Amino acid sequence: MNDNEIGRIWAEYYPKSGDNRDALKICGIICRLIRAETKLGFVISRSGKLQRVLDACGISKADFDEVEKWLFKEV
Repeated sequence: MNDNEIGRIWAEYYPKSGDNRDALKICGIICRLIRAETKLGFVISRSGKLQRVLDACGISKADFDEVEKWLFKEV
């Protein structure tokens, strides 16, 4: 799955995530994929890598943080 596909799926499901638990779960899976992507490969500096991945996917940091906050509540 490439960044454009991730962004397309996020754009489809994130607006529904406030009312639809399944949509929120899909966004949660995307958050996990993005976190995993930021940890892959040899990187001299990880600072800013999350923002670069979010930008490539077209996902705002605030929206990402909101879904991650929900994920931590679920654990």
